[in-house]
Amino acid sequence: MDRSQLELKMGAQLTPYRELPDMTAGAAVLGFLPAFMDVQTHETHLSINEDGSLAVIHLLDGLPDHWVIERDEQGRITALKDGIVAGFMRQGRFFTRSELAQLRWDA
Repeated sequence: MDRSQLELKMGAQLTPYRELPDMTAGAAVLGFLPAFMDVQTHETHLSINEDGSLAVIHLLDGLPDHWVIERDEQGRITALKDGIVAGFMRQGRFFTRSELAQLRWDA
């Protein structure tokens, strides 16, 4: 998958949390942390900042090398292997963005 395909694919997934009613990055406040999953192996990884701390948005840098198929001159990820999806982790469970959008938000 080249950079333009990645931007098209991931852009739809990384659009700021539109599926969450009246929320932006506030999903982390509810315990939903930005993460990625390989749909073939079910391997998951939380999104992390450059310093290794947990990120509040989906960031490609920090994903495992075996998911990466291309990097730019600065070493930033520009293409991932097929089957990597953005979602959220909460209490050890991965939620796709569509699953999260379907959760009941009443408490």
